[in-house]
Amino acid sequence: MVNFWSNVFASSVALIILIILIILIYFLVNSRGVKKRKEHFLNLHQSLNKGQKVMFSNGIYGTIVEVKEDIVEVKVKSGTIMEVSRYSISEIIK
Repeated sequence: MVNFWSNVFASSVALIILIILIILIYFLVNSRGVKKRKEHFLNLHQSLNKGQKVMFSNGIYGTIVEVKEDIVEVKVKSGTIMEVSRYSISEIIK
């Protein structure tokens, strides 16, 4: 009976170590992508200027009319000027 419990304990420890290694590898691989995306959007949101064509995360295109602190005024094709958060802009169209 003692041998059985020592085998269960050894198997449990091995399984826990395997799970910890998988989680560690996942976070190491994932953290690189998160860091790159964070830098990309930081640069994008700081480089917004009047007259640039932009695309929002939901697919709306427009041209920047005015840039304020956290709000950007964007003119869309219909001529409407929308006030949006500068962080909703996902891409600057070249």
